[in-house]
Amino acid sequence: MNLFTYRLLTTLALPLVAYQGWKRCKKQNKTANLLPNCFRARFGFNPHQFQQGGIWIHAVSVGETRSIFPLLSQLKQTYPEHPLTVTNGSTQGALQALQFSPVEIQHQMIPYDYPFAVNRFLNQIQPKLVIMVETEIWPNLYQACAERNIPIILINARLKKKSFLAYKKWGGGIIKNALNQTQLIATQFSIDSEYFQALGAAPDKINTLGNLKFDLELPPNIEQQAQAWKTSQQLNNRFIWVAASTHAHPEQHQPSEEQQLLQAHQQLIDAQPKNTPPPLLILVPRHAERFEIVAQQIVESKLSFARHSKNQPITTKTQVYLADSMGELMLWFAVCNVAFIGGSLVPFGGHNILEPAALKKPVLSGPFYSNLQALFDTFAKDNALTITPTESALSKQLIHLSNSPDTQQKLGGNAHQSFQKHSGALPKLLQKIHSIIPPPSHE
Repeated sequence: MNLFTYRLLTTLALPLVAYQGWKRCKKQNKTANLLPNCFRARFGFNPHQFQQGGIWIHAVSVGETRSIFPLLSQLKQTYPEHPLTVTNGSTQGALQALQFSPVEIQHQMIPYDYPFAVNRFLNQIQPKLVIMVETEIWPNLYQACAERNIPIILINARLKKKSFLAYKKWGGGIIKNALNQTQLIATQFSIDSEYFQALGAAPDKINTLGNLKFDLELPPNIEQQAQAWKTSQQLNNRFIWVAASTHAHPEQHQPSEEQQLLQAHQQLIDAQPKNTPPPLLILVPRHAERFEIVAQQIVESKLSFARHSKNQPITTKTQVYLADSMGELMLWFAVCNVAFIGGSLVPFGGHNILEPAALKKPVLSGPFYSNLQALFDTFAKDNALTITPTESALSKQLIHLSNSPDTQQKLGGNAHQSFQKHSGALPKLLQKIHSIIPPPSHE
């Protein structure tokens, strides 16, 4: 495929793209209304005056957005006079940026990859550098930056095998051209570097710097906050496990991930000796629009539960705590004894395992983790990750861990060691950025 063909196909798809974008923005604004300009922004319009001449960082969704927070802090410290513009491709990622960014940012949803939209946005911010996170390869955007001599770098770059094969089959010259319009492709793992080179990226542009998510900053006093919460809820003597970022099954009539996890939790409860404090499951659905659905599934499971959003207290009879809020996942990881990472008992592809590992928690996952294959493989080699292919296997592992604090400590230690071993991507990336935009002198 070449650029002309790409532009023709995307132009034909414009009505569908616009309709889907309008639906997502309308849905978000019904709940939070923090993105009033959501839809118009997708075409490069913004009613506010942007500061110009800074650094534009694009992160598509929640995980990518959280991964750039340490980078944002370092960029603000190094380039205090440069405004930082953050864009997102999903409304959930946008809410993360707006609510939890560690530094002041100017924000907009990323324009769709149409020349008129991209150029309108670039005219507004006129950046000195564009940073794209993970696998955000947009041919019109890259072309526009090349024509304006704006350096563009791809950081934390990764390619799933499925994506690589799709790009190889359909991308052709347009992907090769876009990749070679970058100044740097900073990949997570060596396999990612091999994939990008196979797609035609010049070898001298590719550097394997590691996964930026390994350099996450833990919230200050997070463990003290967790202990205070556990004490306030009288949970200090109970086994607590978190099921984080859980999903519906993509096939409508198949059990959701939450339903499978509730069954595993019931088996864990049934296996507990009499006169011992009952275990507690903290259930954290990935998407806010599913909170009510998941609440109904818990009702149907006959398990006793409380809801975080309604400030319902946890009692000795509470078996499930529905953490139906956004932005508090690190607290739940700090609270728990064991963390299960969702999107993995259903064929979604898994989520980030680094946050519980950074907190020294044993990490469990289902068998579907293709989104983060290289990362999961690295942890598995270090005995820092336990794969439970079924709800039955999960319940057996939970029963074992609930009865063995020593095993909890050992597996949590392994996870933390693997996390630490792979950290250090951020300072290496900053060196590369400094070579593109020299830091201001302090004479």
